Amino acid sequence: MSETGAAPLLAVQHLRVSGRHEGRTFPIVEEVSFEIEAGRMLALVGESGCGKSLTAAALLGLLPWGFAVDQGRILLDGQEVLRLSRTDWRRLRGRLVGAVFQNPLAALNPSLPIWKQVVEAAELSFGLDRRAARARALELLELVGVPEAGSRLDDYPHQFSGGMRQRVAIALALACDPRLLVADEPTTALDLITQAEILKLLHRLQRDRGLAILFITHDLSLVAEYADEVLVMYAGRLVECGGVRAFLDRSLHPYSQALLGAIPRLDAPELRLTDIEGLPPSPLDYPPACRFAPRCPRAIDRCRSEEPPRVGDSRHWAYCHRPCSLETV
Repeated sequence: MSETGAAPLLAVQHLRVSGRHEGRTFPIVEEVSFEIEAGRMLALVGESGCGKSLTAAALLGLLPWGFAVDQGRILLDGQEVLRLSRTDWRRLRGRLVGAVFQNPLAALNPSLPIWKQVVEAAELSFGLDRRAARARALELLELVGVPEAGSRLDDYPHQFSGGMRQRVAIALALACDPRLLVADEPTTALDLITQAEILKLLHRLQRDRGLAILFITHDLSLVAEYADEVLVMYAGRLVECGGVRAFLDRSLHPYSQALLGAIPRLDAPELRLTDIEGLPPSPLDYPPACRFAPRCPRAIDRCRSEEPPRVGDSRHWAYCHRPCSLETV
């Protein structure tokens, strides 16, 4: 995926995450591979339940009970994190990778003042005293645009609006100066204006601090302006990857086109929005061959019996027997 030739900050290779149900082990995320360079934003998109957040949890070493990575590699700045002990991974998390989740209120402790939460990880990592910790908290809150930050250090989460709580959550994620930020649906619970403010903030941090960002979302309308590359996931597998402009102009996979067709366009208001019939399959019952075939209007018998080939080139590819727009790649 690299266009500059620089070594990726994050490299995920053939990742598989499995779960257990009634004594049976089954794969939920399979054969996921991608890279992110410093200063770049990669958007991971797809419907709810496709495996995006589980992939993020695997990257952060935060998989819930009953789930495990049983295949693949995760390299952070060249270090294989799956081989780390729980203690070593805890030390690495925060310093190298930070995370912002979709519900900022759930990410914050209602019983602690904001300044204490923002720098808790930095206090543990760098041994800051109280004065230095408060100064660091003020610096971070100002960085993420909290108004009158100096007078709000001792406030509690319930005293902040949803958008301000999300800014606080971003400050918390940046406390140890990570090089990679995993933003898992960070704007889902926010109104449209606040969504735009948060995304502009993330984009500024990416540009000014050289952050690599994995932006996980189901909303493709948020991807066009800020992402550099797009990964599309369906039923636990990647189905398309490409630069954001090429993806928007000529998506290859029918699933990608269906997602794009559900977005209203200001430049073409007369276009009828489309929907995707049916629901994504359960991980307990993934269909054989192409997992999108039961919902795909372009599917033929081969789609239901043979694994789809990879088509396109190294910069823009998809797994599909009958890709769209391939002649323009």
